[in-house]
Amino acid sequence: MTRIHAAPEASGTPAALPLVVLPKPDPRRLLLQAVLLFLWALAAFGVMFFARDLQSLQVYGWPLGYWLASQGVVLVFMAIVVVYALVMAYLDRHPWPTTAQPSTPVASTTSSAPTRPPQHG
Repeated sequence: MTRIHAAPEASGTPAALPLVVLPKPDPRRLLLQAVLLFLWALAAFGVMFFARDLQSLQVYGWPLGYWLASQGVVLVFMAIVVVYALVMAYLDRHPWPTTAQPSTPVASTTSSAPTRPPQHG
């Protein structure tokens, strides 16, 4: 857990804000973002880097570089957005366990009468 303390005011006295505890980020989300960012960079800069080589290949009379620059990269970006939305929806339904829950002892069921807490009067 990351702890963030309130910043002191300009007068030097600490602010009266409580301690805020932020949960650790889900490593699956970070991995997804890293992979999709890599694919985005590859699609954006890969076409430019290989533009001359792609111009020699023809598709329906037009250079392949034209098709990738005008349509292919846009389709890749849209696919990245769709994949991100679908995977994030899945991860929201299946959250990452933050901490191990302590095991609670199971009450014995040998007694048939329910127990009552003590009453104070």
